[in-house]
Amino acid sequence: MSRTGQILIEELDLYAYHGHFAEEERLGQRFVMDLVLDCDLRASSFSDNLADTVDYGEVVALVTKTFSARRFKLLEAAARALAEAIFATYPPVSAISITMRKPAPPIPGRMAAVGIKLDFNRED
Repeated sequence: MSRTGQILIEELDLYAYHGHFAEEERLGQRFVMDLVLDCDLRASSFSDNLADTVDYGEVVALVTKTFSARRFKLLEAAARALAEAIFATYPPVSAISITMRKPAPPIPGRMAAVGIKLDFNRED
């Protein structure tokens, strides 16, 4: 499918208990993510009707629920679970890019954040 539009969800800030280390599971931490959903937005650009697009409010609710439903040790596994949930719920989405960051990672050093960026295609 050719790319005909993208839905952007930027800097979604969630608190959860993910991570490899015991203190991450016990104390929890903030996670900040950006999602880019490739989908055909032509119909909604003409109709001006929410029913003709992917409702990003619903996507945020799904991501929040999925991200909190179980504990992930790795950001990579959490990102895959989010992509799978979005693909299962929204057939118009053909590809997803997820950037996920830990703003205060439990590692020595001074940095703004650590994180990952993964791209997923519906066909994968």
